[in-house]
Amino acid sequence: MGSAKERVVSIFFELCLTLIIAFLTPLVTRYALLPSSVHQQYPLNVVFRTCEHDLHSVCSFPAATLDYEQNSLFSPDILYYLNVRLKFADVANSKFLGLFQSVLRVEDENSKVLKQYTRSAYVKEPGMMTKAYHLFFYPLYLFGFFDDHQNSLVIPMTADYRETAEVPSTKLTFTIQDKFANVEDAELIVTARFGLIRHILYYWPTVSYVAIFLAVLALGIFLTGFKLAWQGYRTRSAAALEKDRREILRNQEEEDEGATKCDKNSNLKTEIVKNEETELRKRK
Repeated sequence: MGSAKERVVSIFFELCLTLIIAFLTPLVTRYALLPSSVHQQYPLNVVFRTCEHDLHSVCSFPAATLDYEQNSLFSPDILYYLNVRLKFADVANSKFLGLFQSVLRVEDENSKVLKQYTRSAYVKEPGMMTKAYHLFFYPLYLFGFFDDHQNSLVIPMTADYRETAEVPSTKLTFTIQDKFANVEDAELIVTARFGLIRHILYYWPTVSYVAIFLAVLALGIFLTGFKLAWQGYRTRSAAALEKDRREILRNQEEEDEGATKCDKNSNLKTEIVKNEETELRKRK
């Protein structure tokens, strides 16, 4: 009775341990596989320098600088997309801006340039479908339900920026090499590049958590059942071996008893023969 109770307690403990491990495994997996920096957006303050002789003139390219701590914006040895979203002011110059060049520099704490990316872009004229879309939903734009992206542009600067732990960056500098670019708003978009497993873990957190939880739970239950089956097999094997051992001992005891009886009978016959020979001698 005590042994059965101990087995029940052991099974209950193992199932509880399996449940705890299944609960923690998805969290540990996400912490181990996902980088600390996955998707972040930072506003860029684009400024320019005016001319000393004419304050209304622009004497520098519009530029923005973003300072940050080491390993806060990028995780080491992870590939990143670096995109810049620009929103141009609704002025006449923006409509005739034409082709311009953008430069993004990544620097370390000593202002040493680690990477530099250059891209050409231009503001596209909206097509007929876009104009019709804006005209149809114009009341919604007035009430702020939709954003007007007519003067917006997303520039993909790079798709494979990788930072090393030995030389981390601390500053980004973005420059538009066109004095007449009237930027109203700018934003840096940093997105980590993932493989299939990391993509599922990050973009499908609930599905990935449930899948890992059920997989670990099923594995734990299978191992617990296998352990119980193995213990039962060992118990039955030990019982069978003990039974065979007892049977062999009993047979040996029976054989020993038979041999003892045979010896006794042989000795008895020998004594009878001797007695008969003694009697015959006396008669003679």
